[in-house]
Amino acid sequence: MQIIELVAATIGIIYVWLEMKASLWLWPVGIVLPLFYIYISWKGQVYGNVLVNTYYIIACIWGWHEWLKHKKSGTADEKPITRMPKKYRVFIGGITVLLWVILRQVMDRYMQSPFPIWDALATAVSLVGMWLLGKKYIENWYSWISSNAIFCLLFFIQGYVITGCFFVIYTVIAIFGYFNWRKLMTSDAYGH
Repeated sequence: MQIIELVAATIGIIYVWLEMKASLWLWPVGIVLPLFYIYISWKGQVYGNVLVNTYYIIACIWGWHEWLKHKKSGTADEKPITRMPKKYRVFIGGITVLLWVILRQVMDRYMQSPFPIWDALATAVSLVGMWLLGKKYIENWYSWISSNAIFCLLFFIQGYVITGCFFVIYTVIAIFGYFNWRKLMTSDAYGH
């Protein structure tokens, strides 16, 4: 299991690094990475992360398409990083809370998650975060910082130290990612 954790963590660091750089290559790496974490999370009974990673595969295909669609439209080389429109904020917050409530019930009743409240919260935030990433909204980083920190604790508690350590690294990279995207968003070289 430790070898699988190390391979997954290494691919995960590459993925987060590519995301931090706003590279189109994050999507194909993001399609491979979840396969490892589905296995690790199932074994570690972090069932929310199983759901998140299953969703990630689908969302990465969609996100890749979204970013390429913009490139093909001829309006710019890449889809620009933007802020989420204010009109979406309450809706996204409400969706996150609704997902949390539903997932908490599912994880407690049907999946016997050892930590259903926290597992469901990290899962709900991650599901929304992936949509935000696909839209290339800078707010996606808030989701990754918070969900990675929660998943980190869950993996440490379950005894998956390697995975827990790498989720610490993912959290730190997510913090840097936010600041890098903020810089890219305002840079003239990025088209703004």
